Amino acid sequence: MKYTNQNEKSGPADGFSLIEVMVAVFILAFGLLAAAQLLTMAMMLEAQSRSKSTAALAAQNEIERLADLYRRNPAAEELAIGAHQSEELTEIRNPITQNVLNMYKITWHVSGIPDPRTGMEMDGRVISVQAAPMLAEREDSPHYLKNKAITLNAVIAAEP
Repeated sequence: MKYTNQNEKSGPADGFSLIEVMVAVFILAFGLLAAAQLLTMAMMLEAQSRSKSTAALAAQNEIERLADLYRRNPAAEELAIGAHQSEELTEIRNPITQNVLNMYKITWHVSGIPDPRTGMEMDGRVISVQAAPMLAEREDSPHYLKNKAITLNAVIAAEP
């Protein structure tokens, strides 16, 4: 009678071969690269979102300033029909730290409100305000996806 040792194995040894380890490392490296690209894209989209929201804030502030000016003085030079721009860059600051988040060149175009009735003129203005990201040196911002100009339109009129 032949006795067999239960610890002896008749098949291949347990463990991982070098090829299996290399395939696992390759899959892990590929996954980490994909995750790094996703993190980079998320950071870039967050910066673009911040830029757009602060640009919208700058444009909205300018619309409110022009609407207030129209209520006080409809004949003001800044409300004349045509294109205008602010002399200084508009800075948007962090309310807590007061650091400058972005700077914008504000431009606006004023036009009258068309009236389909002949001989009638509506009292008010259509204003299109654009906030374009700028650098401190008054150059257009070179960041392709990070900074985008935004345009807001509004109709302003004297209060009834």
